[in-house]
Amino acid sequence: MLVRLTKFIRSIPGLLWICLAIAFFSCNRHAAPDGAGKLTGQGPDSLLQTPAGSFLPKNEPHLLASLRRAPCYGRCPVYEVQFYSNGQAVYQGERYVKRLGIYLAQVPGADLDSILEHAQQAGFFSLADTYPENGHTLEGLPETTTFVNNGQRQKAIKDNYDAPLALIHFEQFLDELAQSLDWQPNVE
Repeated sequence: MLVRLTKFIRSIPGLLWICLAIAFFSCNRHAAPDGAGKLTGQGPDSLLQTPAGSFLPKNEPHLLASLRRAPCYGRCPVYEVQFYSNGQAVYQGERYVKRLGIYLAQVPGADLDSILEHAQQAGFFSLADTYPENGHTLEGLPETTTFVNNGQRQKAIKDNYDAPLALIHFEQFLDELAQSLDWQPNVE
């Protein structure tokens, strides 16, 4: 087995190894400023899995909450807003919204705390993962996906219809918070 692995590694061209090394070492990770969003922990338990499946150390900025409005049959707004533990926010407007493209904003610390407080008041972590709970969604209705990571637990909820009022109010709170921010276009 080791001989096969060695032959395989030798067969990969040098240019590919260089590309892999550049990709690996060019990761743009930044620590949270002033300790914002830092959580304690070492070893395997000090990692958080994001919705996309990647793992990040807990002491780096992580996705705190997000709200995604998906398309419907009609003119439903399609966008996603993400709130990070270091106060950064990212908005991506896709269709039927005032802002198309990617925008960045800064969220005050009190508002970050408020996100977690509202999630707790809504009983977010005790709610079902999908609504309707039977999983029989109605095609054509918009779907909202809400995600929260409080540093100890994380959860995503898909809402097609028949969601409890507490979840609907939490979704509205995230929308209102996003609307209150000073969004700047992401120019690279």
